[in-house]
Amino acid sequence: MRDGQGLAVTGLDDAAISVYNRAVAEWLDYKITAMRTLKHAIEIDPDFCMAHCFRGYLFVTFNSAAILPAAAASLTKAAALADTASVREQRHVAALRHLLEGAPHKACACWDEITADHPHDILALRMHHYTCFWSGYRQQLSALPAAVLPAWDNTVPHYGNLLGMVAFGLEELGLYDQAERFGRDAADQNPDDLWAVHAVAHVMEMQQRAADGVKWLDYSLDHFRDFNPFRGHIWWHKGLFLIESGSLEAALLLYDHVIHDTQSEFFLDVQNSVSFLARLELCGVDVGDRWQALADIAAGNSDGHSLVFTDLHHIVALCRGQKFDDAAAHIASMQNFAATQTSHTAAVIKKVGVPIGQSLLAYEQGDYDTALDLMMTHRIFTPQLGASNAQRDLLTLFGIDMARRANASALHAQLVQEREFARQLARP
Repeated sequence: MRDGQGLAVTGLDDAAISVYNRAVAEWLDYKITAMRTLKHAIEIDPDFCMAHCFRGYLFVTFNSAAILPAAAASLTKAAALADTASVREQRHVAALRHLLEGAPHKACACWDEITADHPHDILALRMHHYTCFWSGYRQQLSALPAAVLPAWDNTVPHYGNLLGMVAFGLEELGLYDQAERFGRDAADQNPDDLWAVHAVAHVMEMQQRAADGVKWLDYSLDHFRDFNPFRGHIWWHKGLFLIESGSLEAALLLYDHVIHDTQSEFFLDVQNSVSFLARLELCGVDVGDRWQALADIAAGNSDGHSLVFTDLHHIVALCRGQKFDDAAAHIASMQNFAATQTSHTAAVIKKVGVPIGQSLLAYEQGDYDTALDLMMTHRIFTPQLGASNAQRDLLTLFGIDMARRANASALHAQLVQEREFARQLARP
């Protein structure tokens, strides 16, 4: 039997494979129904190896320590079925195992092997792209999608999703014209592909095209209701365009309506909310008591450390909520994690996360000299935190403000010029 990409799958039921195909499409388009649809495929065919593996992948992408046991259970089920599965499926199971063992580079090697033999494997391509994004493997964001591109055309399902990956990878490398071309083509083919829409928004952000960005993201506030939490990140981008255009009141209203989800502890929602409020405050906006809800969420997530970039946002939230002891305890927990684990994440926490976290805590407590010293010493390593250039720009903005508050006027001017020069180069 074959899936929607024409790839052989070890399954016993045509209906299960059909539902599985729908789950893949929903996941690629950020639909909130993807996990429920995939669960239905497994209910139809409990011995569907790739469905169990895919479910494990989805659990991993929650980036939550609380969800990892569910991912491990999916791996156990997939591994039990792998002996009778194809080599491609066995490599997927191995990739899931590597992810759970904290070795994303080994998982990426599995997906490289899969796509070399099966360039239409959209699941391998997408998981590779996702993992490279959060692991700081910037060069590979476009390298693998571009490598398989000659084997694709618009007759292959999810061609637009592949173009969106190429677009985002090119944007992160500063190849803005090419990135926008691929991104617009991808969005034209599939307007529901938020990753492609997001890639074009990134180009406009880096080129400081705020008016174009507001127009590009001109959606009604209820447009993304059936999409998963990534929708909040699309609104985050629109909010950045509003900030850059000086529409600060409109930006704060957008935060209240669609950027901040009061019920969500999802890592991306936390990142969006914390970084957006911080940017507004750096622009002189009084955000009132909005930090308290974020500080409470951060206080309840002090020991997970699934994603270092989220740890840093938790520290900012705790500090802005005046929970300095909790922020210090969070950093101590990061240090303990780094000392007792051998994962990729632990290594990044030790090298980058802890010193940047200490810098942020010192900054929030008014020790600007210490904050600036730590930031300047370790900022060269911040790409290892993963995320995008636009997201990590928050750390650049903090560094600039640290220099200002530390009365390091020459360094402050240099940091401002450094950031402005990079943006001047990006402009069309």
